[in-house]
Amino acid sequence: MATETANTDKSEATQWRMKGDWWDLCNCAIGCPCVFGSEPTLGYCEGVLTWLIREGHYGDVSLDGELGVILIAHYEGSVFKKNREFGFLIDERANPAQREALEIIFTGKAGGAFKAWADLTIKVDGVEFVPMHISHNAEQWKVEVPGLVEGLGGPHRMYMVPEDDTCRIYNAPRPEMTPGFITLGRALRNVVTGAFGRNWDWTDRSAKWIPFDTRGPEAFTWRKPLN
Repeated sequence: MATETANTDKSEATQWRMKGDWWDLCNCAIGCPCVFGSEPTLGYCEGVLTWLIREGHYGDVSLDGELGVILIAHYEGSVFKKNREFGFLIDERANPAQREALEIIFTGKAGGAFKAWADLTIKVDGVEFVPMHISHNAEQWKVEVPGLVEGLGGPHRMYMVPEDDTCRIYNAPRPEMTPGFITLGRALRNVVTGAFGRNWDWTDRSAKWIPFDTRGPEAFTWRKPLN
């Protein structure tokens, strides 16, 4: 027990930072009311949340190398209620030290935004290290885990949005990652087959992209922006 306590204390004191691209594909109508802290379109959320980590560190462990982390998410009701069920898929290319660091960060044991997420979680479906293919550019946001996840998103353009521009929301009241801009998108493909026992096809529903720069172990709150 003393060893477990010591490890927890170390996790909560370790400085970390990650920068990269985050996007989700979910079952909400395009525009995703969750961005504003409103109820999901159908009263519940099912989604694939993807982090492409361009650079980062956990203490002296480098997280560079475009590693990926995917959440298979389900919750019912408001995003601010304690209702989240998460399964974590982590890039199998990560070495042992990186695997440990990413699991600690994303399960909320290292503070920051993920600690706030963990406080609202009722169930962790599991943590698995799997092969994945993820890539991001301005037009295509791809995520694939063979046999489990097929996802593709991109900017949503209708009516007044020019082809060479995107629809963005700046400083949304409740961005999933960090204050800044959100690009509204559409899921061209969002199929989950058996990932942590979940199955869905929410193609042609919501997607969004947020470039992220997040860190810990400082306390995080949605009530004020990060510096």
